[in-house]
Amino acid sequence: MELLIIERDMEEINGIKWYLHNYVVKQLAIWEAHSASEAVAILQQKEIHVVIANMALVTPAVKQQLLAKQLTIIAVTAQPLFQHAQLAIELQAVQLLTKPVALDSLKTILLSIRPKKEVASPASVLPKTDLYLSLYLNDPAIIDKSQQQFFLMEPAKFEDNLILYQWLSHSSLLEEFTLIPLHKRIVCVVQMDSLEAVKKHCLLLMQEWQVRYSGLLNISIYDGEPATIRHMYEETKRALNQRFYKGYNQIFVSSEQIAISNLDPLLSPEQQQFWIRTLEEQNMRDIKSFLHVLTLPGIYYHQDDVRIHLTSVLAQIRRYMLKYHLQQHARLEGQYRKLFHIILESPILYEILQEMVFFIQALMQSVQNAKQHTFADLSELAIDYIHLNYADTDLSLTTAAKHLGISSSYLSAYFSKKQGVPFKKYVQQYRLQHAEKLLRETNFPIAEIAALTGFSEANYFIKLFKQAHHQTPYQYRQLVQKGEKKEYLR
Repeated sequence: MELLIIERDMEEINGIKWYLHNYVVKQLAIWEAHSASEAVAILQQKEIHVVIANMALVTPAVKQQLLAKQLTIIAVTAQPLFQHAQLAIELQAVQLLTKPVALDSLKTILLSIRPKKEVASPASVLPKTDLYLSLYLNDPAIIDKSQQQFFLMEPAKFEDNLILYQWLSHSSLLEEFTLIPLHKRIVCVVQMDSLEAVKKHCLLLMQEWQVRYSGLLNISIYDGEPATIRHMYEETKRALNQRFYKGYNQIFVSSEQIAISNLDPLLSPEQQQFWIRTLEEQNMRDIKSFLHVLTLPGIYYHQDDVRIHLTSVLAQIRRYMLKYHLQQHARLEGQYRKLFHIILESPILYEILQEMVFFIQALMQSVQNAKQHTFADLSELAIDYIHLNYADTDLSLTTAAKHLGISSSYLSAYFSKKQGVPFKKYVQQYRLQHAEKLLRETNFPIAEIAALTGFSEANYFIKLFKQAHHQTPYQYRQLVQKGEKKEYLR
């Protein structure tokens, strides 16, 4: 591209030239005009595409040349004068910059415009029609890589693909290229003679995309032997799969593919127990360590296996939610369903694991709140359960906790704290109270009373009864009966 700088200030010219040569990677031929007459001469002799013009040097003769040639003009002024702004409008300048010129702004402007006067692409660049045919019909023709390079672009947000295509099509970031927009990616064949040159251009392309649209981008470059367009596309597309582990703003080359290790997508019984225990203990350190194993440097698993593996983890998290009835919380339930879709659809593993950690932390806090708010109620509910099931020999701390949807350890600790007596002791006392009643009011055999009050063994019942009353059940019954007889005789 031919660029003309119309400016008196040599320091300004040298600063602009140095910056453009070092930070605008495409080939630029830069011409200087230090006066209006020099500007007119160069415009008449050269095929200029872009002009950076100090408005103070734009005489009627210069203006005539600029308008006649329909150039892309960037206006510059030392002072924001009205007449300079009006002149810039008349010249249809793309921007009016005030000195000192902000070089980053100048670079962005240059890279986001396509000169009005372009040089036709040489025949060596593959025409778009041929590129389509080669890609979709698998044309066996081999592409010469000595002058052409193939790469594939993929925006982080697939809905930005059309915006990216339109931006590239109307900018001058690349010269002598052919683009094909696909559903989620953009195919590009560009006339360049080396891998390093195309890498440099791709790096600038990513940087400018991020500055202009705050977007992230991955680019995969084919660096193998001369091949068909279809083969180049398949190899570069496969290299883009590394995004799952490495994220965006990456430049991949097709020859550097990752080695895939085996991963059992389903949790083993030991791993299931690990999640049950760590969630109950709210042990975030061990949970993070478990998830971190999936991101160890140099170890990569097939992403489908990883996604299934993480849905298996999510199943354990769901059980934890159900245990504390947190599926009834609309906010948590919505976050759970959102996390499920993130695991299945997010293109980046790090984002999946980050969302899982955030959700687990929020879930654990909700469990703590639930325990605090339902502390007294759970204790009373456990007592109600004992009163209803004391005659069942299978009644235990475990069955009561399961009925209430909480852990045995939690019920044990908080029942003791609330009632001042351990769960097992409370059950024994309640059974003995009913045994006393039966001894007083019936003539049932001791063994039958033991069975009716939930004791599986009569001898164990007798032992506990004697410990509580310092006499056997038979002695207790005899004393009660004697006392009732004396009362009757009176």
